Amino acid sequence: MSLPLPAGSSRLRRSASDPAAAPLRTAPLLQRAVTWLLGAYVFSQFFGLPVLAAGPSWALWQAPADLLLWAALACAALYHRRVGADQQAVWRGLQWLGALSLASFALLFVMRDGHLGVAVPFGLFQLFKLGQILGVFWMVSRLKLGEELLERWGQLAVISFVLMVVGVAWTYFSPALPQLLGGVLPRGAGVAGPWESFYLHNEKGLGTVGYNHAHVAAMVLLQAALAMILRPQRPPQWLLAAALIACFLSGARAGLAGCLLFVVLEGLRMPVRSGLALGALGVAGVVALPALQGDLSGLLARQSTLLDAGDVGNLAGRADIWRVYLDALLRDPFRLLIGSGFGSGIANNGANAHILPLQVIYETGVAGFTALLLFFGLLIARLRALRTRRAGVALNLLAALWLTAATTDTFYPTPAFGAFLPLLALTLAVALVGRAPAAGAVSPPQEALP
Repeated sequence: MSLPLPAGSSRLRRSASDPAAAPLRTAPLLQRAVTWLLGAYVFSQFFGLPVLAAGPSWALWQAPADLLLWAALACAALYHRRVGADQQAVWRGLQWLGALSLASFALLFVMRDGHLGVAVPFGLFQLFKLGQILGVFWMVSRLKLGEELLERWGQLAVISFVLMVVGVAWTYFSPALPQLLGGVLPRGAGVAGPWESFYLHNEKGLGTVGYNHAHVAAMVLLQAALAMILRPQRPPQWLLAAALIACFLSGARAGLAGCLLFVVLEGLRMPVRSGLALGALGVAGVVALPALQGDLSGLLARQSTLLDAGDVGNLAGRADIWRVYLDALLRDPFRLLIGSGFGSGIANNGANAHILPLQVIYETGVAGFTALLLFFGLLIARLRALRTRRAGVALNLLAALWLTAATTDTFYPTPAFGAFLPLLALTLAVALVGRAPAAGAVSPPQEALP
């Protein structure tokens, strides 16, 4: 008489005898590696300076975050798991934006404006950055984002945020840090582009984040928001106060305005606590002002121009750039409809538009700008439908960033904004996670690629 075999025993016997089944056991290991590398990626955001001079241009020099991203992607590509249901709709929207960007890059060779030697490298860089954005969102959306993992990432985000704020304050009051780093990091006149200026001229308030003031302020705001999203139950008042101080010291007026809006929107959730925190910050500022008057007088004068935003003289030459872009669009209605091609803005006009709608319309046309608005409409609708604390912080963050887009190319993949957009992709992928599944719910199976 034969005894019945236990359920699954044939599968176990086949796994032991079939070498092709062995890689299935590597999937959890690969996923843990991706989880660890992405945690290190979150932590590394305070240091955006390039450590590896690789590629044909300084724009492709690799910072620690870039190296960690590539390592995580290499591990993620070796196992199969679907994008989570919470992020599926936004993932499809990102894929469509990527496809439209490729089509816009091909348009460069149709329009043939005579500056292809400049436009093609910029277009390729923008596609490269889009690839990073898609890669980060894809990796995070395939992970099982439990509360324990998000808490660990949150701790790393907080430490990175503190180091970021300390770096901004340090470089505002002293040139020692960029001078020290310039002695060991890749540089060289004629090859390092704006990085050489970063090391030589000590632009105040840049920290170790990047060479562009708007980028630094955007990263401070984003890292604070990410820490709040990863740890939604922790009091955020000190994060908001520190972000406000760092954005002020960065010298970015649009960044400060965006941070102020974010602080106000978050303060509406807990008006008493936020009011007390901001009051304490104001008192501390009044007490410290006499001692810092000499150091802060120029910065105070610059940031106070936010109160007179309608004055063209406060736009740092942006009005002239906008006029050049608008004249080019109005001369050619066909270009207004479909754009001049991905990467054509700086090639044809000598500078980026420094205003998001105009930059997008010039390169991808009204068609491309409409696609971008539809994507953000989808993203906002998904976040609103969740009604979670994480989604609420993300909505306030998007409102603040859209305000900055009035005078910067905030959501456009330009070299000046470094790791900002890939980190934003990670932040949104986490914010889209719904409430915890019911007890006993089973996650989808994971398999390693043979």
